[in-house]
Amino acid sequence: MIRPPLKWQGGKTRVLPDLLPLLPAGNCLVEPFVGSGAVFMNTNYKRYVLADINPDLINMYKCAVETPDAFIDLAKHYFVNGNTPQGYAENRRLFNSAHAKTIKAALFLYLNRHGFNGVCRYNAQGVFNVPYSHCQAKPPYFPETEIRQFVDKARTTNAVFLCLPFADTITLHVGRDTVIYCDPPYLPASKTSKFTRYHSGEFLPEHHRQLVDALLRANANHGARAVISSSDTPLAREIYSLFQLTPITVRRSSGAAAATRKNIPELIGVLPIYNDCNRYGGGNCPDCGPVMGNATYQEMAASGAFTTLAGESS
Repeated sequence: MIRPPLKWQGGKTRVLPDLLPLLPAGNCLVEPFVGSGAVFMNTNYKRYVLADINPDLINMYKCAVETPDAFIDLAKHYFVNGNTPQGYAENRRLFNSAHAKTIKAALFLYLNRHGFNGVCRYNAQGVFNVPYSHCQAKPPYFPETEIRQFVDKARTTNAVFLCLPFADTITLHVGRDTVIYCDPPYLPASKTSKFTRYHSGEFLPEHHRQLVDALLRANANHGARAVISSSDTPLAREIYSLFQLTPITVRRSSGAAAATRKNIPELIGVLPIYNDCNRYGGGNCPDCGPVMGNATYQEMAASGAFTTLAGESS
């Protein structure tokens, strides 16, 4: 597996062996929640639309792709001179006040690698507030090789980077022969779980329902294929019940200590479609004729028709 330049809470590197076989073929992969870019780096679509609501993340990717040498040189400077709690605090203050795009981008990489556990967190005012990682036994790894691999792939595929909410990305940038992979902030697995941030706001159950609606519209309008990742909770299974859900187990950490690293149940969901029309629930094609009603759909679902179809298309 090719590692991305960023550490990322909930990143998909460890999920790839389960995820990649479930991603459908297509011409273009759209990621409304691109995160670390692990899926981008380990797939082979001809084109990519990589989006996120976090402007700092998208700015870093754009600066790296547009001016890789300048970006790498400046980021190295911060890595060499800022590996102390005092240096981190100073660079974090600079990041929160900076306006120059290249400085902001280089500092974003620095903060990602020096901050606690790869967390990317902002307060309600949009101020980055992740603390320094005191557990580092040696200076953090500088991912120059990974940056250059990312840049090469982005340039080869003419990847498009967008800072947009997920609904706008899906509505405005999905067309025919498109696969949409969504890795939204997970629904909490417990009352104490806090991994529900969507930049400086919360990603609530109603946002997950809006995501499902957006994916269904993209499929109905364009035949786009949809795959999601999610925590494995009763609420997640209810919200994503229209998807064919595959349970997996992923080793995740909630803290720096090894004792906090646990096997966590997660889900990968694939929207089942008919091969001829690429539509969920059937469409006007030789296989399924006119769009079916809910009663017909429920009867077919109970018989396992969609499970069979999804297996044939994978």
